[in-house]
Amino acid sequence: MAPAVAPLSAEELTFLREYSLAALLAKEPDDHEVMNGFYGADHYRIEFAMLEVRRDPANPAHYFVKGKNRFKKSITPFEGDILLTQLMNQPQAELPKGETDKSVKDYYRELNRRNAYSVLGTFTLREDAAYKGAGTFRGDVLIDFSVSEEGDIELFTRNISKNTRGGGVLFEGTWENPETHQQKPVLLVQNIFEYQQDIFRDFMVGERDRDFNPKYAKLGWDTYWQNEEWWAEPGQATAANEPEAEETYYEDTTTVARTLL
Repeated sequence: MAPAVAPLSAEELTFLREYSLAALLAKEPDDHEVMNGFYGADHYRIEFAMLEVRRDPANPAHYFVKGKNRFKKSITPFEGDILLTQLMNQPQAELPKGETDKSVKDYYRELNRRNAYSVLGTFTLREDAAYKGAGTFRGDVLIDFSVSEEGDIELFTRNISKNTRGGGVLFEGTWENPETHQQKPVLLVQNIFEYQQDIFRDFMVGERDRDFNPKYAKLGWDTYWQNEEWWAEPGQATAANEPEAEETYYEDTTTVARTLL
């Protein structure tokens, strides 16, 4: 049995009420970037587009999510929720051992001055039962972000060897078939290029122009640059604050984050 998690404090709830994380989770309307990750025993590529992320007006730690995922050629709608359970400061960035260069030291000093946080929670995403092979994804979610002096929030990982390991947003758990109870592992991140994964050896190649190793093309990574709008129909990604009298959705997720501060 997993250890019990202490409830969020009043101070933590106040923080989450002031800073909505919806814009950090939702797919940006004018961007082809979606969450990417590894699914099943062979870790084949899977994509998730979080098309609507809405904070629960009654609980700032609870978010409602709608979207679509694509595995191979199958596109399946899903909806569910995220419940945040723990808020913490990010660990300090560690200066490489033996580093003496002043500019490098200054860089790390600035990194450690930023207001950097991580929030941990759980997620449940239920695929539409009308689609063949639909099931439910469940697991843990971790989000790394910073809050500027002006109150703007953005994805930020101070120490890429810890927390989301550069992924920005990390979903890790299992998919389960409701009838057979078959389970498959799943891991998703917001920033697949920076994620310090330990699943595949030499997953990325190149220095300045990084790309996926061609030997993993057979696992779906050869289509990454095709920019297909497979999720489109008919809406755009939205991040929404809690409604006043009725639900209000925002198409500009950057604006949303700033209007909550």
